[in-house]
Amino acid sequence: MDALSRLLQLAQVQVSIDVRCLLGGGFVLPHAQLQQEAAFHHVLAGECRLQLPGRELQLQAGDFVLLPLGSEHEVHSALPIRSVALQVQQPLMKTEPALPLKTNVQEQSDASVELLCGRFRYAQGAGQLLACWLPEVLHVSLKDVAPDSDLKVLLQWLRAEAQGAPRPGAHAVIDGLGQAMLALALRAAPQSPLPAGLLPLLADARLAASIRAVLDASGRNWTIEALASTVAMSRATYARRFQALAGCGVAEFVLRIRIMQACAWLAAGQSIAGVAEAVGYGSEAAFVTAFKRVMGQTPARWRRAGSLHVLCHNRAE
Repeated sequence: MDALSRLLQLAQVQVSIDVRCLLGGGFVLPHAQLQQEAAFHHVLAGECRLQLPGRELQLQAGDFVLLPLGSEHEVHSALPIRSVALQVQQPLMKTEPALPLKTNVQEQSDASVELLCGRFRYAQGAGQLLACWLPEVLHVSLKDVAPDSDLKVLLQWLRAEAQGAPRPGAHAVIDGLGQAMLALALRAAPQSPLPAGLLPLLADARLAASIRAVLDASGRNWTIEALASTVAMSRATYARRFQALAGCGVAEFVLRIRIMQACAWLAAGQSIAGVAEAVGYGSEAAFVTAFKRVMGQTPARWRRAGSLHVLCHNRAE
């Protein structure tokens, strides 16, 4: 399994497409801060703006925006005209669609923008660490990574499931297509200017085998030399390239992967001593120290409290 798929699996990422929006005129859609969820918007047609504190993004058809930490934001009409909070929800069809529709127009032809809005839920611990490792705002065009024909098929399928009366499995199909959109967006991200971090690292063809190696055997004693040998590079070249792409050293990367895996096993009920050995620590005390450094508390307290507290190192660096 490739590294990105493995990380999404480890984080137990699950999509929920909440609403399809058909909007016209001046509008504003406020979105409150989410907890342990990532917010996303995909523009199916037209243009709009997404506003964050101190930042505004212009969105057009094909654009996908992911807010991994569920940051508070607003979606506005494309033109900076007087906008009013959207309150009207009028049915454009006689039957209730599989996906709730939010609209402020009487006819579909009156809409200037069509959006899909939803959330990605992720597991406590491993999922939170992955979210903290992603850019605070990820804005990509799915057209950059999916051929027009493939993307058109995906979106036509989504519309067909969302617009019509619910068919057996409709929500599973809609959410499955949303899961595919997330993977496409994360795949497309390195084609845009990004700061050093997880996504540029995962996209690097030269280092890919070594990243998979760590994910497949997080308990192994991974030194720079050992990882460099998996991709036939010298120690110095590997360390230099890794640091430039990831924005952190090899040891820090291995630590994060180990703690992500540890969180998943701890949440599944495995013993602290067993998890410590499985992720490569010679003693339970050493594991507790490493876990506390990343998560801000001991494994026992983290599991007992079900805490949402995570120290996002890449935010502080």
